[in-house]
Amino acid sequence: MSNVVASEWLKLRSLRATYYVLASTLSALALTGFAAYSISRYFDANGPGGDPVGTGLSLSADIPPVLFGMLGVFAISGEYATGMIRLTLTTIRSRWTLLLAKAAVVAAVAAVAGQVLAFATYFTAQAVVAERPIGASFAEHAALAEVLTTGAGSAVAAVLGLGLATVLRSTPGALIALVVLPLSPTVLERFLPAPWNDWISSLTIPSLARQLAAVPDAGAFGPSTAAVILVGYVVVSLLLATLAINHRDA
Repeated sequence: MSNVVASEWLKLRSLRATYYVLASTLSALALTGFAAYSISRYFDANGPGGDPVGTGLSLSADIPPVLFGMLGVFAISGEYATGMIRLTLTTIRSRWTLLLAKAAVVAAVAAVAGQVLAFATYFTAQAVVAERPIGASFAEHAALAEVLTTGAGSAVAAVLGLGLATVLRSTPGALIALVVLPLSPTVLERFLPAPWNDWISSLTIPSLARQLAAVPDAGAFGPSTAAVILVGYVVVSLLLATLAINHRDA
């Protein structure tokens, strides 16, 4: 297993797409900085009453899951596109082992990169807010917890992307699904009565990461339920990917 993981790590860091995706995460910092600046200007002009900046993570929360999901997509879709997957499956007989190794690598990279991005986002927001009372301090337990759970959400998004690419065997198809699926709860909640609308809207990865940190008003679920759902995303993604890769030709 360790040799397979090492091989997948070599593949991932040899892809140009990996570095493009990681570089693109800087867009979250730019969006956070701009949004925090706008909120700060409103506060200066009108005083309290507007939206708080908080940790700043919610200002660009939808960007990292999509980008780290793309990391998972590119980890296998390129092999399907070039036909190299046949060589991979010939070398590694256990397809479950292959998927686990790929999932472990993309999840680890996404978790580390997502955590670094979370801290960078937090400090960017606080630097823009300065001394205004609309930011969040690590002295607040929920603020630190919110930042620390972001890496877990990034890892889940990466495995979800890997699963989608394995099932669809298409880079464009997986990328489209990666954008559409996270938007589905937001659309569905508008047509459902309470409390179903709250439950549905609470199923997005950014929302679950905040609920995992017990951030007030983050969603309908508690930390334990949010953790179970996040793990469920990983398990279902890998099971569907395994069924797909086992029951059809590469």
